[in-house]
Amino acid sequence: MNSVHTSPEAPKYQWLLALPCQIDKAGTQDSKCLSSNRNAQQCPADADHDEAGYLAQYRYAPIGLSDPEWSQWANDGSPTCVYNPQEARALLNIPGLVAREFQSRKLTPARFGVEPQPHTLIGFNTNFYAHPATQNFTLTLLGQRIALTVYPVSSTYDYGDGTTLGPTSLEGSSLPKAQWGTETRTSHAYQRTGDYTAVVTTRFHGSYSINGGPTMPIPGEATVTSPGIRISVWRTKVDWYADNCLENPSGAGC
Repeated sequence: MNSVHTSPEAPKYQWLLALPCQIDKAGTQDSKCLSSNRNAQQCPADADHDEAGYLAQYRYAPIGLSDPEWSQWANDGSPTCVYNPQEARALLNIPGLVAREFQSRKLTPARFGVEPQPHTLIGFNTNFYAHPATQNFTLTLLGQRIALTVYPVSSTYDYGDGTTLGPTSLEGSSLPKAQWGTETRTSHAYQRTGDYTAVVTTRFHGSYSINGGPTMPIPGEATVTSPGIRISVWRTKVDWYADNCLENPSGAGC
């Protein structure tokens, strides 16, 4: 039996969380925006904030556009308030920091298994499986709470003899010992004897949200290779003997 990766639905939109006055086209920014944006009427000072705040807004565009106009906005355009210049500037820098965090973060590789091992037979359907997992992280960037989700999208099996499978969403599964040798969609039959090292490499995509806001995709992907498993492929040999071991206990094969 084989299973497939269960990943979050692919994002349909790319998001930008920014000050409305900083959005010209393709996210270009006006250096005078912070001073002109502060609106005491809509983000007034209160018991928790000594000074008036800045209006920020979630805007979105179709995921495939490389030069979006950011002309659509979430929640009917209702803004949220940011109460200090440092946090306001952070809204511009967080997407790049999240992308860097995604690429540099140590991710857990897929759980990788081979049956049988460390020895298998030439021409035998050796079973392989890889179970990658969705991983969640909470971090703080520029004073903002970031929820980061990393999820697997495909794996590539390298059987060590020059044969590969993938990229594929097939995970495979462990088999009862009585079923070893059964052909599966992730199994492999070695055609030569020898020692091989099999590995699986998983591609991950990511998404994030800022302070509980909409989920936004992270550009690019990360790849993680599981520790290799060494396999010795042996050849079987069948001989016929005329002796009866009861009559000749020292005969060949007895």
